[in-house]
Amino acid sequence: MKMMKEFTILVLNALLLCPSATVIQAKDPEPKHKKPNILFIAIDDLNDWTGILKGNPQTRTPNLDKLATRGIVFTNAHCAAPACGPSRSAIMSGIRPSTSGNYVNKSSLTHNPILNKSLLLPEFFQRNGYQVIGGGKLFHGYHFNHEVKGRGFDEYFPSKTQDLPSFEGLKFASKLPLGGWARQADWGPCLPVVTVDDHLDGITANWTRKKLLEGKLQEPFFLGAGIFQPHLPNYAPQEYFDRFPLDKIKLPEGFKEDDLKDVPAAHARMAHNPWLKKIRSLNQWKPAIQAYLACTSMVDDLIGRIIDALDQSPYAKNTIIVLWSDHGFQLGEKGRWGKYSLWERATRVNLQWVVPGVTAPGSTCAKPVNLLDIYPTLVSLTGCKPPNKQLEGNDLSVLMKDPDADWDNTTVTTFGYKNYGVRSNRYRYIIYKDGTEELYDHSKDKWEWKNLAGNPNYAKVKKEMSRGLPAHHQPPGPTYVPPKPKLIFSKENRLP
Repeated sequence: MKMMKEFTILVLNALLLCPSATVIQAKDPEPKHKKPNILFIAIDDLNDWTGILKGNPQTRTPNLDKLATRGIVFTNAHCAAPACGPSRSAIMSGIRPSTSGNYVNKSSLTHNPILNKSLLLPEFFQRNGYQVIGGGKLFHGYHFNHEVKGRGFDEYFPSKTQDLPSFEGLKFASKLPLGGWARQADWGPCLPVVTVDDHLDGITANWTRKKLLEGKLQEPFFLGAGIFQPHLPNYAPQEYFDRFPLDKIKLPEGFKEDDLKDVPAAHARMAHNPWLKKIRSLNQWKPAIQAYLACTSMVDDLIGRIIDALDQSPYAKNTIIVLWSDHGFQLGEKGRWGKYSLWERATRVNLQWVVPGVTAPGSTCAKPVNLLDIYPTLVSLTGCKPPNKQLEGNDLSVLMKDPDADWDNTTVTTFGYKNYGVRSNRYRYIIYKDGTEELYDHSKDKWEWKNLAGNPNYAKVKKEMSRGLPAHHQPPGPTYVPPKPKLIFSKENRLP
């Protein structure tokens, strides 16, 4: 027995010393980075005028359409709030406006104790070992530049107190379309010498491309790219306006002259502005639509640049892409020019995901979902432990794996204290603080022209929809005093 034991030891030693011995096949080394990277793309004020969502047949978004073929599009996605500040605060915190009291653009983020104590999305990934970098508009401008100041980011472009590159590189050959009537009521093509690379969004996109193509990012990483257009003022190089000849521009199909006859008066208290009336009186409706389409087309080109850079980078196979717009935009529907309402035109958003190994190429889901769902979904997809008792959205990976899976019947948009819009697959139900209501059947009325709330035949539908309303209504939180408005462009940039 002793001789056998010694013989066995000798054999094993010889095998260990012999490089050609292959008694046991060595396993491939574990990958250094098990967690996926994240490419987080935000677009400001982009409504459903995209090829994927079919909101306007005039639009041209081939790159967004191409991205849709690679993953899943949520075709019934809505914002948490139809304004930049509360929408992005909800996305970045995972907390409903009705829970935080952050309802309007003047609502503070860091002086709100509920939001300030939350673990913001970039902070969450930073604490979970991610390199977190960003550029462009990811938070509401005031929140980032004056309150958040790069919190959670290892690096930010242009800086941690300036989220947007300058407008100063833009030059124009036309007068202000509304005669300087409002600070941001401006649009138009740049001079021919101005290219997309001179545009602030082109600068942000090129910075993002460089980060991807350099191959120096530390994996896993979270890379955020915030695109400002088609937010007003709508500026783009001439080539994008040329894609939409003014004589071919059509007014929005959803506009109806007497659309507000059956709408409660409460709607007028929701940041209603007189822009459409002014635009129409100066015969600028079609030029303004042309500018929105032109800027959307430019944004689409820039998204294509960013995605192409990812595909050429060493990170392509292990990077989640999530692309979203912060709310919709009305270009005349319901007498509105802008967001700031609880109707479909203001709440419906773009939400696309490409998740390697999870999303099926070219898939869609019509279940009602919310931008509030982005945070918990990223937590789930990266295998991280969620922050304790913070996230109020749902995990969309359930629908990525099975678009027909059981899901909440409704999703909620909040605008102001106790004002809610509830969306299901078929209906939109709106209830205002004063108790007045609207109800629309989208199977028959996609433009929300007929308010059914007063029809007793729909009492059961309203009761079902109201079950989606929040149980808690946080009083409005602290606000900030906005700085004195600055001209976005110098007077020398415009003709007198």
